[in-house]
Order: sequence, then C-alpha cells, then structure tokens
Amino acid sequence: MDAEARLAAALGAAAAPARDPAFTLAVIRAAEADRFKTEALRSMLSSGAVAAAAACLMLLLAGWTAVNWQGVQGGILGAGGIFALVATARLMTQRLAPAAAR
Repeated sequence: MDAEARLAAALGAAAAPARDPAFTLAVIRAAEADRFKTEALRSMLSSGAVAAAAACLMLLLAGWTAVNWQGVQGGILGAGGIFALVATARLMTQRLAPAAAR
C-alpha cells in the first residue's frame, strides 16, 4: 500500500489504523533524505564560497609576499619560534601531568 492509498484509507476509516512500523520508518527516511539534500546543498555552497574567498586572498597574499619578502622571512621565523615554545610547553605539561596527579 503506497502513501496515497494509506492516507485515503485512514481518512475514510471510523477508527485509527493500526500502527505500521515499516510505513513510519519509510516516512522518516523520506523526511531525512529531503533534509539531507538541502543541508548538503547549503554546505556545498558555503564551502564553495569559502574556497573562492580563500583563493582570492591567496592571490593577494602571493603578490604582497613578492614585494615584502624580508618581512615574510621574519614572520616565518617568529612563527616557528612561537610554535617551538608552545610544543615544548605542551610536551612538558604532558610529562608532568601524571606526576602531579599522584
């Protein structure tokens, strides 16, 4: 029995129809499929917009980097130093955490 025939039978009946788990599951699956389609489309559009914006910014950054290479080198070295400090601090806290828990 398809959905239209089931609806017509339910509207014409004097009492509520018996529960049909397969029909309920089919309705839930159809609703989830429709919701998934819209969510997937929305996600693809937003990801595409972010990718386009990132590509434009990368082009601008590439041009700026070519002009200001000395500053970029200093920034890379500074970022590497900060990364090394943070990595060392995390390593030390991970090693000290079991000793502090005793």
